[in-house]
Amino acid sequence: MGSTEQLDQGSTDTLANGCKADSEAAKRLAKRLYHLEGFKHCDVARQLGKNNEFSKLVAEEYLRFFDFTGLTLDKALRTFLKAFPLMGETQERERVLIHFSHRYCHCNPEESTTEDGIHTLTCALMLLNTDLHGHLLLAGLIA
Repeated sequence: MGSTEQLDQGSTDTLANGCKADSEAAKRLAKRLYHLEGFKHCDVARQLGKNNEFSKLVAEEYLRFFDFTGLTLDKALRTFLKAFPLMGETQERERVLIHFSHRYCHCNPEESTTEDGIHTLTCALMLLNTDLHGHLLLAGLIA
């Protein structure tokens, strides 16, 4: 998003790095993404995977809609990925999974695994799932 792009129809809020407006705009956009207000499922990963400070704020706010407390990592990841398809370039998907890992650790502070460890396990789960089901996805048999 550009620094002067308006987020809501009729909104006069603009984005300026480091301002409270950024935080409030990020919260509004995260809420709209979560509830799919004006967005499609496929738009979510695209927004969360951008590599700029505003998108990081949006991703942080978006992940607050998920409570992974007490869930195993695989169940938490399934819950998260039911909300939208994780598509896009590898780097974009990686950034989304970093946000997921951070939130999972926040919800489960008693886990002895570090955030980096959770992220590594999350990526491994994704790779194993792709190896197991990738041929079906390519054939269009799994949605």
